[in-house]
Amino acid sequence: MATNSGLRRAYTLWATFYDSVVWFLRGSRRHSLALLDPRAGESILIVGCGTGADFEFLPADVEVTAVDLTPAMLRRAAAKVGNRRIRLMEMDAMDLRFPDGAFDKTVLHLILAVVPDPARTLREAERVTKPNGLLVVLDKFWNQPKRPPLPLRMANAILGGYVTAVDRNFYAILGTTSLELVREIPLGFGGLYFLFLLRKPRAARAP
Repeated sequence: MATNSGLRRAYTLWATFYDSVVWFLRGSRRHSLALLDPRAGESILIVGCGTGADFEFLPADVEVTAVDLTPAMLRRAAAKVGNRRIRLMEMDAMDLRFPDGAFDKTVLHLILAVVPDPARTLREAERVTKPNGLLVVLDKFWNQPKRPPLPLRMANAILGGYVTAVDRNFYAILGTTSLELVREIPLGFGGLYFLFLLRKPRAARAP
């Protein structure tokens, strides 16, 4: 099972070549942030910013807070800030140290399949997003009722505790929140990758 300490060690090693591994999602990141439609002056939170691969698709006139668990990833991200208003912080995605409703919009790219507790992570993202605010999720999920095929289960047994899980069901995670599903976009890549646009209700309801 994944732990924060194990993930921090693994992603300290991953940091040096992470960008070369996830380059194929560059267009999906751009699409995701276009759906989020960041506006001048808005506050945006990036949960699990990694090496800062999202930064190039953000306008310079939004206020961005980008958090990650691993200092080595944040050091890589710092080199990509440029002239944007981006504040980098070391932080656990499952325990966001921000007040309720602190951000207009929230980005979760390639984080729900990594953290030990994805439901808690999404609930934290929901908590710190303003009512009626938008969230985007880009990640790999197994959203079918049947068990994943054997190769996928084997990959999950190897990778799940150190790099990323490949068997998590997004709808089960979403069901622990009050978030509303606005749009779902399958991205291909073997049928595993999805993009979800979510909205936090104006008035919270029990999940």
